[in-house]
Amino acid sequence: MKISAFLMGMIAAFMLGGCSLKVVPEQTGTGVINAAESSQTITRDGLSITVKSSDIDLRDYNLEGAVSAFSVIIDNRTDHEVSFGNDSFVLLDNENRQYLPLTPEKVKEILSRDSYYLIPYPYVGFYYLEDYAKSSSYNEFSSNAPYFYDLYPQDIYTKALAGESIIPKAKVAGLVYFKIDLSTVQGVKLHVFKKGSSRSSAPDFTFPFKIEK
Repeated sequence: MKISAFLMGMIAAFMLGGCSLKVVPEQTGTGVINAAESSQTITRDGLSITVKSSDIDLRDYNLEGAVSAFSVIIDNRTDHEVSFGNDSFVLLDNENRQYLPLTPEKVKEILSRDSYYLIPYPYVGFYYLEDYAKSSSYNEFSSNAPYFYDLYPQDIYTKALAGESIIPKAKVAGLVYFKIDLSTVQGVKLHVFKKGSSRSSAPDFTFPFKIEK
């Protein structure tokens, strides 16, 4: 049986309510907060790193609640190369639970397992091709309704932060993925370590965020 308009309305209302979650940077001693984009920049030892929550980049994949992403920009202002890899990042929630980054391959695996056309009721999904076609015609400029359109798994790779050496006076940008539902925690801290640094030592950079629901 096709899902009733009432149930679809309830699902939509639930999803829209979830969109009110905000990941807000908390001031650090030397950090500079950009309130407009909810990011914070910390500069230390010739390196400038900017971090913000970037879950909107996962919206089209229907992964909210399963995977969260943080946008990271690393600006190497020194005269030597620096390196950061996937193991340079550790996320801690307000109860000090640890989350290690997901590789793009792992995110793609989660995507293939949790794709909207495989998700059973009561989760949001498409039971009829006509519903998918109608939803695909929506876009964020013409409708406030939640929408999920054609998925491009390669974007998970192209948007990910590359673990490569950064030459002097250059910068890199990308997403770091974690398996965490931010709606279930009160805050998180993203620890950043230079490649090769022991994660038992103090992080080179720490970006705290509070979760507003």
